[in-house]
Amino acid sequence: MGDRLAVFKAAAVQASAVFLDREASVAKACALIGEAGRNGAKLVVLPEVFVPGGPYWAWHMPMREGLKFSAELYRNSVDVPGPATARLGEAARAASAYVVVGVNERAGKTLYNTLLYFDPEGRLLGIHRKFKPTASEKLVWGDGDGSTHRVYDTAIGRLGGLICGEHAMALPGYTLAAMGEQVHVAAFLGFATADISLTETLARYHAIAYNAFVVCSQSVVDQGIIERLGTDRQKPGNAWSAIIEAGSGRLIAGPLAADEEGIVYGEIDLNAAAPHYFIHEGTGHYWPKQFRVFFDDRELKPLTIEHPQDKELE
Repeated sequence: MGDRLAVFKAAAVQASAVFLDREASVAKACALIGEAGRNGAKLVVLPEVFVPGGPYWAWHMPMREGLKFSAELYRNSVDVPGPATARLGEAARAASAYVVVGVNERAGKTLYNTLLYFDPEGRLLGIHRKFKPTASEKLVWGDGDGSTHRVYDTAIGRLGGLICGEHAMALPGYTLAAMGEQVHVAAFLGFATADISLTETLARYHAIAYNAFVVCSQSVVDQGIIERLGTDRQKPGNAWSAIIEAGSGRLIAGPLAADEEGIVYGEIDLNAAAPHYFIHEGTGHYWPKQFRVFFDDRELKPLTIEHPQDKELE
């Protein structure tokens, strides 16, 4: 009879953050997690930096003008752990689901673009910090390192994820695949000056190239964001959220309309990926052994303090 792999319902949230309002964005996230849980989802994915939104001003405004928004983002960002993570964890526990949600993480004087992973008991499994913010985002976010890049062994499969432009870097996706990733979170920020076909292309490529089911969640740009920024360079809508089959890149569910808020639901059957393993499994028998990747998983810190007494004890 053999082994039977996990079969479960996944949910990809497509919604707008309550822009630059941490408490309201967390409340909205918790409500969406609760809705998905009531509809039977065992994995709920929310967009990139859903709490409390993305730094659109960095793309549209001179740096000096945008600093007021950056400072407001800092005040509304998430400490990990902290009250916001406690509320999100409680929502995951109440929904009895794995939850992955994008936040602006505040660590000391730096902000990071971060995914938070929660288990169905509401425990924070870990985080992923975006390796390299894209273009003007570098004015707002710091760089992540290898210490937060990993795959989680869960009851619904080996779970990993990337954020937006990381999907255009070959090695972050490949290393997740080499770690055995089966279910992939693709979190994107809605950005009305970009072509949303890029989101679809990158998400479907990951499913095809790395034999992983992809839950793609992208935020909506709503009128509140546009009015708050006071710029006509942002337009409403522009989101693409869907659930994609491993190996084939076929759409299992979605997408919604580009300006629609809602939740995409689809069944993920890990057993359905197995036939594709025998066609192109690039980290196994389809791996060209002339190419090898070396990955540094150390946490990189600005200061390392050495205690002389520690050396004496060695």
